[in-house]
Amino acid sequence: MRLGLFFVVVISVLFAVPSLAQEQYNHPFNHTQYTEFEGLLQQKGTDFHTGLRPFRVKQMNEVAPFDSIRWINHHKGKLSRTLVGRKLFRVSLLRVDSAKYQFYVDPVFNLEIGMDAVTKQRLTVNTKGITFRGSIGKTVSFRTSFWENQATYLPYMNAWIDQNQVVPGEGRIKDFQFDNALYRFLGVTVKGYDFSIASGHVSYSPIKAVNFQLGHEKFFIGEGYRSMLLSDAGYNYPYLKVSTKLWNFQYDFIFTQLQDPRLFTTFESGFKKKWTTFHYLSVNVGKSLQLGLFEGVIFKSDSMGNGNFNWNYFNPITLFRSVQYAYDHSGNNALVGINAKYIPWNGAVFYGQLAIDELDFTKLSQGGNINQRLGWQLGFKVYSPFKIKNLFARLEYNGALPYTYAHESSLQSYTHYNQPLAHPLGANFHEFVGELVYRWRDLRFSYRLSYASVGRDSVGVNYGNDVYLPDTDTYLGPDSYGNKLGQGVKTALTYQNVEIAYVVNRASDLNILLGLRHRVSKNDFSKEENAYIYFGIRTMLRNLYHDF
Repeated sequence: MRLGLFFVVVISVLFAVPSLAQEQYNHPFNHTQYTEFEGLLQQKGTDFHTGLRPFRVKQMNEVAPFDSIRWINHHKGKLSRTLVGRKLFRVSLLRVDSAKYQFYVDPVFNLEIGMDAVTKQRLTVNTKGITFRGSIGKTVSFRTSFWENQATYLPYMNAWIDQNQVVPGEGRIKDFQFDNALYRFLGVTVKGYDFSIASGHVSYSPIKAVNFQLGHEKFFIGEGYRSMLLSDAGYNYPYLKVSTKLWNFQYDFIFTQLQDPRLFTTFESGFKKKWTTFHYLSVNVGKSLQLGLFEGVIFKSDSMGNGNFNWNYFNPITLFRSVQYAYDHSGNNALVGINAKYIPWNGAVFYGQLAIDELDFTKLSQGGNINQRLGWQLGFKVYSPFKIKNLFARLEYNGALPYTYAHESSLQSYTHYNQPLAHPLGANFHEFVGELVYRWRDLRFSYRLSYASVGRDSVGVNYGNDVYLPDTDTYLGPDSYGNKLGQGVKTALTYQNVEIAYVVNRASDLNILLGLRHRVSKNDFSKEENAYIYFGIRTMLRNLYHDF
């Protein structure tokens, strides 16, 4: 079977006739930015699979002129036609464009200063870097970025970072003291963090129906703001991705190696690793319905962190945990799920997810069995509602039962780099999310509100919230009954983010912005509140999830 698949791939690559346009690379996934063009992809009868993000630029251009859409109503004054104006407002910092290859260079930065109205602390983010992207011929493209950061955060973020030794979604930290003259002038004297990030991928499409990618990034499955299957809230990981499209089907296979910094032993050996595969099969059913089947398998590792890899997991038919057990009963940890969307009218999407970590039908009759571990999502989003052009709205509900995504060993839990692979709240919660985005010319207004009820763990007691805690040491014991959603330290979490931005350059997505983040976390034992007002100059390159 494997040999046959190998020859099919080799023959396809060797004898394919390149007939593709350029820009095979992925367009960085940012929720707010994607609202500018995604409405054109959410149309009845559109042969575009939106379940796995980021999207390839080539695929988007086949449906709609992506590049042209982003320039509508952008600067058209005399200044934008000068050399300086073009560089500032319209094009990349460096651009080489020929018939055989293209190459673009843009700066990456996030210069932010703000103050928490509650604690009166002044905070800052200083990010600077560079991104390269380009194409060679019609079949090969690449995109790579590097940036380094010095940042200070609100107290709840500091507590989380100190505990996990990573910045959410951005990598491992070392302490940084803001003690130079500039920061003293700005009034920033609190402890900060220093960290750097590298990402990139090479994309190769030998024929229109097949794409190979090799890179160090992350993926998101779903239509929502959150994902209960695979989110981009965590850190990057190295990966090999194969994507094939045939008729109404699209199949994506991602092979990666995740890390567990909590099991660090020596600098020579580094963090403990865990081999992982993600399978996603999507199909268009009629003109309005799209269904996706998902499987994520984390291969079993021994106590020394050595993986037990099985080549059978490269079988593209492997989509369910029952197939995994049929091979070797190896005990590899698997998450299976469904991702679905329905388009009732153009630009409107009902969507949902069901994540199944464990489901024991023999114990369903008795309530609250620990072996029933599910995550779910229901949502609705609409582009240009009530015929209001450039308006986007979303309502979403998410939840996960206690101990979902957890395992007896953190090396097999559904995690990477001290963060969950799915929802950043972990498990044992339910959450409502509302979102509005409106664009008028180069101005963009965005508002997001989330409310979550979370059953937090307490000292020495695992109620099912922290997915890193072993599921063999639980509140009511292994194989127990009576577990309930929200058990533990019941915490109400409200998070709001309102932002007004002026888009200076769409090529680099340079923004000047002013915003407010308001967070309240309250339970019977404590209350935390922050109201962070900030001003910044930023290139939007990635999603950052601080709403937890």
